[in-house]
Amino acid sequence: MNRQMMPSAALAQQRPVVRGIAVVGVIRNGARFLAHELARMRAATAGFAPVHVLLVESDSTDNTLQVLAGEQLQWPALRFISAGMLRERIPERTARIAHCRNLYLDELAGNPLYAALSHVVVADLDRVCCDITASALHSCWTTNTPWDGCMANQGDWYYDVWALRHPVWCPADAWREQASLKALFGDAQATQLAIFARQVHIAPDQPWIAVDSAFGGLAVYRRDALLRARYAGLDADGQPICEHVTLHAQMRSQGAQLYINPQLINARRTKHGGRKGFWRTQRRRLWAWLRRAPA
Repeated sequence: MNRQMMPSAALAQQRPVVRGIAVVGVIRNGARFLAHELARMRAATAGFAPVHVLLVESDSTDNTLQVLAGEQLQWPALRFISAGMLRERIPERTARIAHCRNLYLDELAGNPLYAALSHVVVADLDRVCCDITASALHSCWTTNTPWDGCMANQGDWYYDVWALRHPVWCPADAWREQASLKALFGDAQATQLAIFARQVHIAPDQPWIAVDSAFGGLAVYRRDALLRARYAGLDADGQPICEHVTLHAQMRSQGAQLYINPQLINARRTKHGGRKGFWRTQRRRLWAWLRRAPA
């Protein structure tokens, strides 16, 4: 039977049952904003029990490790792993990020501390989740839609087109498309066509959007579905690729259902959306000037 035509009672039976969550993420040079981000996450997850937090740090040149140690005293659920300085051993940034993300997957899979948890929240704690709330997080469990992964939305524009794969909206790597278009139209128009045009406003009351991949700084997964996949930051040709795309491709090949949840707003505004807004303002000013200019 088609999922959209299932009786609501049958769908309700498929809603995920929450038996505790792990909040995981990677961090580098996060000393300035880490305390605020963790405080927001702690408040947003307060309704779940148990809650564990596992962060993987690498390559920090500030006092991130000291801040993490201090935050651990404030929130005993927090654990962290330092992968040390990886840049010389793993020079490509996307490969380093994937390596660190796979470290938390290894811990989730192998440490008995996390064995009974049913869900995992993957969060970027670099001011992208500055507005996450308990109601936004709980919205993932108020739907009749069976899911394996729920991805975040933003209050202004959904920004994360690099992680996005959708057969119509963004079927391929948007930044590679931008690079190809740049040779034809220059940087500004290429960015508008490939990136900004895809950064759309998704109203919170809009239906969930089925995707092949997305992220947006925060995602909620069923633990068993997540742990059947791995991150990779390089494609088959050794070129950088968004690590979420490789993870989600593996999940989708195993039948996982992934969605953007419009109510799962983790930030009212982002710097990425601000860039889009800046260029929209500049275009309006340019057209206004052209209309006023003499022929």
